[in-house]
Amino acid sequence: MDEHSGAREYLREQAAALPTAPGVYMFRDGQGIVLYVGKARSLRDRVRSYFSSPSSLNTRTLKMLEEAREIDFLVTDSEVEALIFESDLIKRHRPRYNVRLRDDKQYPYIVVTTDDEFPRVGVERRMESDAHRYFGPFTNTALLRRALEQLRKVFPYRTCSDYHMQNRDRPCLHYHVGRCLAPCSGEVSAAQYADVIDGLLGFLGGRSRALTGDLRDRMRRAADSLEFERAARIRDQIEALKAFREQQGNLAAPSAEDIDVVGMARRDHMLAVALVFMREGRVVGSDGFVLSVEPDRDPGDVLSETLREYYSHALLIPRRVLVPTDPDDRESLQAWLSEARGSRVIIHRPQRGEKRRMVSTANKNAELQLRAEENTEDIEAVLEALRRTLDLPAPPRRIECFDISSISGSSAVGSMVVFERGRPVPYAYRRFRIRTVDSVDDYAMMREVLTRRAKYVRPDREEGQVADDGSFSARPDLIVIDGGVGHVSAAGAALAETPLCDVPLVGIAKREERIYVPGSATPIPFEPDDGALRLLQRVRDEAHRFALDYHRQLRSRGGIRSVLDDIPGIGPRRRNALLAHFESVVAIASASEEQLASVPGMNRRAARAVRRYLLERVER
Repeated sequence: MDEHSGAREYLREQAAALPTAPGVYMFRDGQGIVLYVGKARSLRDRVRSYFSSPSSLNTRTLKMLEEAREIDFLVTDSEVEALIFESDLIKRHRPRYNVRLRDDKQYPYIVVTTDDEFPRVGVERRMESDAHRYFGPFTNTALLRRALEQLRKVFPYRTCSDYHMQNRDRPCLHYHVGRCLAPCSGEVSAAQYADVIDGLLGFLGGRSRALTGDLRDRMRRAADSLEFERAARIRDQIEALKAFREQQGNLAAPSAEDIDVVGMARRDHMLAVALVFMREGRVVGSDGFVLSVEPDRDPGDVLSETLREYYSHALLIPRRVLVPTDPDDRESLQAWLSEARGSRVIIHRPQRGEKRRMVSTANKNAELQLRAEENTEDIEAVLEALRRTLDLPAPPRRIECFDISSISGSSAVGSMVVFERGRPVPYAYRRFRIRTVDSVDDYAMMREVLTRRAKYVRPDREEGQVADDGSFSARPDLIVIDGGVGHVSAAGAALAETPLCDVPLVGIAKREERIYVPGSATPIPFEPDDGALRLLQRVRDEAHRFALDYHRQLRSRGGIRSVLDDIPGIGPRRRNALLAHFESVVAIASASEEQLASVPGMNRRAARAVRRYLLERVER
């Protein structure tokens, strides 16, 4: 397993914590850049599938997972809505690994080339021009094209390319069947054609009821004037609009309005606020935060204060803000937002329909955010308990743990893992090839690794401050060593002359699970189920796993050989059996002949040869 295995494990934990609701998910790299956006009927099941069987993933997906460091998500009410959100977020972030969707398609839009003298209407899969108007995306291309045929009966727009329009001198068949006004041959003026396009844009933008009412009035006037053919054509147009609206509902066509949807979730002293941003009917992003409030404080008062604080820093204020409860000073808040926007802003608490469902979706996201914060609060309590038990100056925000894996004798490796606020930070992990120690000497190896690590600490950085370059130059609040009294003593001596000399240091002995500090052979008392002890164990286990992963990678490349390979009578099977049983060469060298002989595949003669060879090497 390669250096990204720590990140892979962290992502796997995030995936397991996702909800089972439908929604969209985003893989982000260490700088927060979106690498990939996907949709799912069940977020947890879909994202966990990335980690169940690597052999089933293609090369591109595996490469994306190597770069990924975080998983973000947004829940929706349905899979269809998730699909629309997915397309919107891909368009917004342009993720590197979303060049092609799974079916090698992007979902279609209706495009109106409004920068042309005679705008063309068509279907495109990419938004390639800011001068054009786009509506969508739509989930069913065949249904979309049938709907447009109905719409064309009401708005006879052109669909031909600019090349064909400029090279025609007489109308095509579409003109003769009433589906185009033939601007190519001068059958319609630019002003008359613009009226048709304005009506189309208004209809696609959501003004369908007004248009239908206008057509009904025109049909009645035509009938009253005995213009029955004209009345019949208008009737057909009304039926066409009705058919389009029915198909439009299946297509999930959006409104053109800019809306921010606010969701809230509250529990005791914590209040989570989630915002979903919709621009021209499309979801373009989300935001959220958790506040600490008094349990008896009025929700309307909290919402009012939250909106004032948020929009005082917002880059864009929408025309409409949907809220789950009325803010106390809605009128004054609306006036303030309207002045900041430069046009009227409406704060609305929907009671039914689509907008009410949108608020419900935002509330779900706030609830999930609140659960995540509650988990964080548990971590904070664990860190505070660790501070008290170890008598630290503050809860250890950044913990670094070091381990030596000497499976391969003189070609040993060291590992460094980083936890911040109780959570692993895989992109900050580091690996070390031991350079100066030839014998089986864990203490000397640990001294080398710690000395090399300390060289990168910048003296002007405060404890726990995250560095700009991936945090290798940041100072830890606590250093953990995989080992007991001897390892802690060696580590303390190694750090004494470095910028890390004043950082608290502890060791955790693997077999007894006891915690030691420099200068004392008495372990620090921890209860077996103590959360602080479990955190130290988790940090230690992660460092051990990371070191072993490095070994497996190097061994698969043929980069190192085990010292056991040089012992006569010890082949690959016996070597692997010994390493699996004792975990390190040091432990093998410390074992008795009886213990060595009891390993499956070993006998007395082989055990004697191993013990003699390793003892001679250690003494040398």
